[in-house]
This record gives sequence, structure tokens and C-alpha cells, in this order.
Amino acid sequence: MDFHNFVNIVKLGRSLAHAAMLVYFLGVLFALVIGSPFDIYKFVLGYLIVFISVLATGYTNNYYDTAIDKYATQTAFSGGSSILHQHPEYQPTIRSIIVFLYGLSMLLGFAFTMVFSYPWTFFAFVIIANFFGWGYTAPPLKLVYKGFGEFVTMLGASFLLAGSGYFVMRGTIDGPFVWFSIPLLLFGFAVSLYLEIPDRTVDRQGHKMTLVVMTNERFSFIISVISLGLATLCYMAYSVFQVFEGAPNFLVIAVFSFIPFGVGVWSLRNYLIDPASMMRVVFRATVSIFLMWIVLDVYFVYILLR
Repeated sequence: MDFHNFVNIVKLGRSLAHAAMLVYFLGVLFALVIGSPFDIYKFVLGYLIVFISVLATGYTNNYYDTAIDKYATQTAFSGGSSILHQHPEYQPTIRSIIVFLYGLSMLLGFAFTMVFSYPWTFFAFVIIANFFGWGYTAPPLKLVYKGFGEFVTMLGASFLLAGSGYFVMRGTIDGPFVWFSIPLLLFGFAVSLYLEIPDRTVDRQGHKMTLVVMTNERFSFIISVISLGLATLCYMAYSVFQVFEGAPNFLVIAVFSFIPFGVGVWSLRNYLIDPASMMRVVFRATVSIFLMWIVLDVYFVYILLR
């Protein structure tokens, strides 16, 4: 294989694998903030399990969306790739990579469970995460073609990613994480819509049943803002009712959450005034949610180091 083909195959794995790790870190850091001990070996092995799974999902989505991605406009966060359409000879290699990566992720999950004497629910958690990554676009489920795309993205970009980090450090998924994950799910739902908005025309031609396809861009912008606003309200409620004992200051986190909420409102306003600005405002709204995750990571690190 020459270097050009190698680069193309690497590009086909183009996904938010590194960005997704921001949410994995959130789970790890939240577990540490509420009192779990840090274990570097658990952290690293857990990171590998999640990273490989997310990478496999990127290859899977590119592989099974080849027929429609050739018509899409590629952006920093969406649009797929036309590489497989231009180089169908890569398909056997990509299939092998997909099987290898998912297999490796689950094998490492099994090894983690055995080495650290974790409950079998951890291994089940790894299998479920890989199952959703595969089933998003791959047959026979093809969940995004059956109206479950937002649910899978929301679950994967929040509960499963952060839950993996939390499970790795805490040894279980318990009540504190369930409460902590609610605003993350709301952020994940908004992300799913922002990722789908630029692809509405292509997704409709490809018969994907996304919320954006079934409604319109305007409705999706509005629902995204509502979702971001509800996340802010969650953090405020956690602060007022002191849901977590000895946890971080959720009023501070609520203030941080005004970043994506404010950008979401600004994006909706600009889109309504000038629909041609859609790509620009979607990009900024998506970046603002990633920025929120970064700020949360930094804030938790600050709490642990002070």
C-alpha cells in the first residue's frame, strides 16, 4: 500500500474520536471530584477501549453511508467523505478494519473486567456502546434510517462516553452519575441536531429519518435552543436543591452553560434573519458545546488541584 492510499484510509476514520474524549474525561473527572481514587492504569486502558470504539464507529458510518456521502458537503463535524466512492477498492480493507477495531474494543473491555475484578456489567456496558456505534448506520438495524439517529447520538455523545469514564474510575454506574448525565444528554441532543442540519437535503435523498429531515432546519434550531436552555435549568436546580453533597458548585457550572445556550440563541436569531448563514451559525453552535465540555473538564481539574 502506497502512502497516498494509507492517508486516504486514515481519513476514512475521520471522526470526532479525540473530541469525544472530552466527554470521557468528564466522566473520569466527575468520579474523582465526588471521591473516587485515581488509577492511571484503569484510566489509560479505559481510554483505549473508548477511543478504539469511537474510531470504529467513524469507519462504520463512512462505509455504510458511501452512497449518500458523495453528494454531501463535508464540514468540520459532518458531511461524511467521498473517498470510498472514489476508491471502492478500499472496501474490503475498511470492512476488516471495522471488525478488528470493534473486536479489539470488546476484547480490551473483557480484559479490563478480568484484570481489575470489575462486575460483568462493565463488560456489558462496553458491548452496548459498541452495539450502538455499529447499529447507527450498519445493517440490519440502520437506526439512523429508522428515526433513532438523534437518540443514538444523544446517548453516545453523553451517557455512554461520560459513563465509560465514570465506570472506569467509580466501578459502577450509580445515582450521582445518572443525575449528572441528564444535562449531558440535553447537550448531546442539541449536538445531534446541529450535526444533521447541514446534511438535511442529502439525508432526505438517502431516506434517512432524522428529525431535521422530518421537520425543517428552523424547527431544529428552535428545539436545540430549548434543549440547551433545559441543560442550564438542570444545573440551576442541582445548585438550588443541593442534589450532590460535596460536589462542585453547580451554580458556577450553570453560568458556564450559558455559553452554548447564548450561542444557540444567537444562531437561531441569525438563521431566522439570514438562512444563508446556516453553515456558519451551525458550526459556531456546535463549537460552543464542545467549548462547554472543555470548560467543565478544566473546572473539575481546578477543583481537584486546589
